[in-house]
Amino acid sequence: MSIRSGILAVLTATDAYGLQLHGELEERTERVGRVNVGQIYSTLDRLVTAGLVRASGATDDGLPLYGLTDEGSAAAEAWLADASIDGADPWGDTTFKVLLATSLGHPAVPELLERYRAVWRREASDAAEGRSPGDLARRRLATAALDWLDDLEALPGGPAALVIPLRNERPRRGRRPATAPE
Repeated sequence: MSIRSGILAVLTATDAYGLQLHGELEERTERVGRVNVGQIYSTLDRLVTAGLVRASGATDDGLPLYGLTDEGSAAAEAWLADASIDGADPWGDTTFKVLLATSLGHPAVPELLERYRAVWRREASDAAEGRSPGDLARRRLATAALDWLDDLEALPGGPAALVIPLRNERPRRGRRPATAPE
């Protein structure tokens, strides 16, 4: 699960402020791997330094908005097109990216699902040749991933049924100080 790439993906849909990005990532990925709010802000700082994200104004109540640069847009699109499963958590990475892309209504979702299907088929085939407990686990995981991808496409309306509108709610600004007893 790449918070950096997830932020870039959300920013393909709209400019946003930090806490909004946090909420969008958690809601769209159904809280797969809880995201720390501080991590969002530190990642935004690094993305700005790297030239992938830029300041893009502020909300009506003064929250700083962030948007993508051309390089950030290209990085987001490259990440959304990549269906590799060679990371430390192939299942978590797959579900994070697919849930995020489908909920955003990204136009490349059909191609992403096909790429993942091909990669997981290859994983199942490679694992079928071995007889170790690890090969059995890899084969079961690949089969589950393929079944999940099939289930997404079998939904009434297909993956488009999973699109979630962007939220525009403003965060609470903290608790008001308690009144002092007299």
